[in-house]
Amino acid sequence: MFSVILYGRNDSHGYNLHKRAAISFNALAEVMSDPDDEILFVDYNTPDDHPTFPEAIHDTLTEKAKRVMRILRVRPEQHAHLRSKTHLVALEAQSRNVALRRSNPNNRWILYTNTDMLLVPRNEGESLSTILGDLTDGFYQVPRFEIPEMLWEAAFDRRDPAGNLAKLRDWAVRFHLNQIVHNYMPMKYDALGDFQAALRDDMFAIHGFDEDMILGWHCDSNLAARLALYRGRVDTLMDKVFGYHCDHTRVAAANNKGRATRMNDQDRFIWNVASPYVPGQAETWGWPDVEIEEVRLDRDTAYQRFTAGLDKAIAPATTPFTGTSLEWQLFEDLTYDLPHTLPFVCDQMVTFPKTTAVLVAATRPDFLSGFASAWKGMGFTGPLLVPTECEGLPADLEGVERAPMSSLLPRAEMFIFEFGLATQTATEPVRTGRVMTPVDKKRLRVLEKLFKRAAATEAQTRPVGRRGARRFIGVNVIYNKFWTAFTDYVGANINPFCSQVLAGLPREDDSLKGKVLKFRGRHAI
Repeated sequence: MFSVILYGRNDSHGYNLHKRAAISFNALAEVMSDPDDEILFVDYNTPDDHPTFPEAIHDTLTEKAKRVMRILRVRPEQHAHLRSKTHLVALEAQSRNVALRRSNPNNRWILYTNTDMLLVPRNEGESLSTILGDLTDGFYQVPRFEIPEMLWEAAFDRRDPAGNLAKLRDWAVRFHLNQIVHNYMPMKYDALGDFQAALRDDMFAIHGFDEDMILGWHCDSNLAARLALYRGRVDTLMDKVFGYHCDHTRVAAANNKGRATRMNDQDRFIWNVASPYVPGQAETWGWPDVEIEEVRLDRDTAYQRFTAGLDKAIAPATTPFTGTSLEWQLFEDLTYDLPHTLPFVCDQMVTFPKTTAVLVAATRPDFLSGFASAWKGMGFTGPLLVPTECEGLPADLEGVERAPMSSLLPRAEMFIFEFGLATQTATEPVRTGRVMTPVDKKRLRVLEKLFKRAAATEAQTRPVGRRGARRFIGVNVIYNKFWTAFTDYVGANINPFCSQVLAGLPREDDSLKGKVLKFRGRHAI
C-alpha cells in the first residue's frame, strides 16, 4: 500500500539519534499491515569503513521493522561530485529520489517523514495501511506535535512500539501535546516534512524532489508547492492520524545551528515556483543509472558476511588462549598468529563495496590464501590484485590476479600490505625471538619498497574518475620495525597491539615521503 522514505547516515546527527530512530522505525513498522508496505532508508554518505546506520542499531529494532526495511546505501564516492557544492554530508533531495526510484511499484502511496516520528492512527487498532488504502487520490499533510525530550528518552522502550503508541495517546491529553501550528499555503502546517503522503505516480510525473536543493531546509516546502500546483489543492489527514516528533533541540544538529545556517533560496524554491515539474532532471532524478547497494537486516548484514568469511578461512581454536609478548628484545621478531590476526583484517574490509578491487602485497603465502578464502566467503566479487614482485605466493587462487605493480596501482581501490616472515609456518610459536632468514629479508625489502611507492604516489595513480584517497591496511605493523614505516606514510589511529592491524589514508604532508626510514629497533633490514 505505501512506501515510507527516510534518510540519514551513521553519525550522531542531533541528540540521542540512535534511540529516537529506533523508536521511530519500530513505530512505523507497527502501523503497517499490507504485505507490500516497506520502509526505505537511504544511508547517505556513511564512511565506507562503517556499517549503515540501521545495521549499527539492528539489535534495538523489532523483527517486523527488520523485515519491512530496505537499506539503500549511497557511498561517499557516489556523493563526491557534490562535496564541493554543499556544507551538508547527507543530502535530502538526492536521498529521497534514490529511494523513490527504487520503491515497490505495487505501492500506491509514498510517505515522506523523518527518523524521529511516530504516527498514531486516531482510531485505536487501525493501521496506516488501511487509512491510506481508503483515501481518494490527492496530496495529504498532517500537523506535527512535539514530544518533550524527557518523555521519549526516559519513558519509551525502543522495542515496544505498541506500548509507545499507547503512551502517546495518554500523554497527548495529560500533557496537552496536541497543538496545531498552521503555516502559509502550500505548507498547510509547520514542519510539514514530517508527514507528506503523495501518490507514487504523481511523484514520478513531477520528477521527484528538486536536486538543485543542496544547502539544507525547504525541500519539503518546495515539494508541497509543486504538488499543490499538480493536484490543485492540499488535503489533510488530521482527522485520521496524528504525527508526533521526538524533540531533540538541546544539542544543535548540522542544520539548526542558528542564523549562520546556509539555506536554499526560499523565493526560488517556494514562493516563485510556477511549475510542478523539474525538466532539467527529468531523465536523471534518483540516479537511475547508478548502482545502489541494498542491505536487508533480516538476511544480509555485514556481521553475517563477516562470520561467513572467517568460517571459510580459519578453524575454531583448540586452546582457551594463546600468548605473545611486548618485551623490547622481541621488537625485531616479525612472527604473528595468522588465525588471530585475520579477523581484524576482515573487520577493516567487510563494510566496503563488494566489488572493491584490493591490492594485496604480502610475504606469507598462508596470509594470501587465508585472506582470499575469507574475501570470497564474505561475498566480495572484486579481484585481489597481487604484484608479481611479491615472490613465493600461491599463483592459483580463485579471484587473484597477478601483474607488475605499475599496472595494478591504477586499478586498486584499497591496499593491504602484510609485513610477515615468508618462512614462518602455521604451527610456529610467535614472538620468541625468531631470527629472519635471507629469504625473509629479501622479500620484506621488496614489500617495503612497494608500500612506499604506493603510498607516495597514491594521488597520482588513482583509478580514473575516483575522487577520494584510497585506504591502506597494514598487517603486523604494531610494535615492530615496520610500525614507524607504516605510520610515517599513513595517518592511522593508534590501535592495541593485540589487533596487529593499522589502517588509514595516506598522509597529506609530503615531508616524509621518499626518505629513508629509521627504525626504532636496533637493526634495520
